[in-house]
Amino acid sequence: MSIFSRLKKPAAGEASRPAAEPPARGERSSHPTADSSETAAQAPAPPPPFPPAPPAKPNGVHPAAATPATPPIPAPPNGAWKRPELSTTMAYGAVRPPVLPPPVAVPTTITEPDSGSVDLAIEKALGAEPAAKVAHGASTASDQAALRATFEDLAVPYVAEIRGAMMELQWGEAQASWLEMARPVLRSLRKMAEPVGHTALVEALDRFDAALADVLAPGQPATPSAAARDALLAAYAPLRACLPRAFELQGERDRREPLIVRALLEQVPGLDPLSIEKLTAAGFGKLSALYAGRAEEIAAVSGIADEVAAALVARVQAFRQATPAGLAAVDTGATLRELARLVADLRTQHGAFEGASRNWSEQGRIGKRHLRRERQVSLLQITIELVRLGEVDLVQRLEKLPFNKKIDEVEELIGRTAQSAKAKKREEGRTWVS
Repeated sequence: MSIFSRLKKPAAGEASRPAAEPPARGERSSHPTADSSETAAQAPAPPPPFPPAPPAKPNGVHPAAATPATPPIPAPPNGAWKRPELSTTMAYGAVRPPVLPPPVAVPTTITEPDSGSVDLAIEKALGAEPAAKVAHGASTASDQAALRATFEDLAVPYVAEIRGAMMELQWGEAQASWLEMARPVLRSLRKMAEPVGHTALVEALDRFDAALADVLAPGQPATPSAAARDALLAAYAPLRACLPRAFELQGERDRREPLIVRALLEQVPGLDPLSIEKLTAAGFGKLSALYAGRAEEIAAVSGIADEVAAALVARVQAFRQATPAGLAAVDTGATLRELARLVADLRTQHGAFEGASRNWSEQGRIGKRHLRRERQVSLLQITIELVRLGEVDLVQRLEKLPFNKKIDEVEELIGRTAQSAKAKKREEGRTWVS
């Protein structure tokens, strides 16, 4: 008997018969009901049993038995299938209804305000008062401020040679030729400032260019006089007001000079870090003080040995003679060439040092100590050139890197800066033509 017969209603002729006691849990009822006959009449006949397995062959292999054909499904008595109840749909072999795909979500159309501004749409959605409409093609004050901030970011590396020449003019011994080399940058910057609408900067550049013309006029000395120096600094002040980060001098000097002085002093043999601190505390933390210092004076003030003080003076004067612009690179191309030469030397010295590290003999240890010192001096010279280029952040980052990575970083900077210098030269050429 089917287990689903207990869920059917009794037949019409047996409506008065009392309902049979449901069997206890775990037992099956042995009394058929009228539903069982009705269900049996509606359900298709069970398929015939499979034929018995053929007798085994002598070799133990049975022949393949033919699969019995599925009996046809009998037609419904009234020509239409009766919708089965829930219990029938759960019967073995019942066909589940097809699963319909989920309905496609229809996008909601959002009506934008007349001006098409997203800000106005958000304000209307929040119930706030809409801001004033901005005409298409017109810029606001915030747009102008953002544009000028971007312009200043681009101008900081662009005017590096001008900034360097003016630093040397104020604290060093500037030459008029350095100002002449930086003059095309001013004209190129002026050409870029006009479309931005930076009227104050354009006027300040014109006044500074006129002051440069007076210093560079025929018959003027190669080194600007004190009066010419004051006039140039006065004409330079409005540039600092327009673009502070691009034309700042004092802050840039404060960032560069301590690094240059320390890298210079660490190249002196026998000058330990404690002696360097004593020299700095005694007033020899500036290039101008080191340039004017004498060996006996330095030894008396700092307490270092006379031979170390003499070596210090010799190293400082050699640097001054080889690098007249101690704070800044007034000729980017020449500085990059010197930097490339130093990096090539450092790579060779580092390779020799790595080779000596595998030699455990006494001679190998002596050679390793010598190569370590050479490598350190080359790195200090590279540090000075990087600081003169304004790469203070890179110098501080290199301190935490191994030597191989230091060399790679500096070589990448040389390639990057060389490409930028070439692009700037092409822009200056177009400016002169126009």
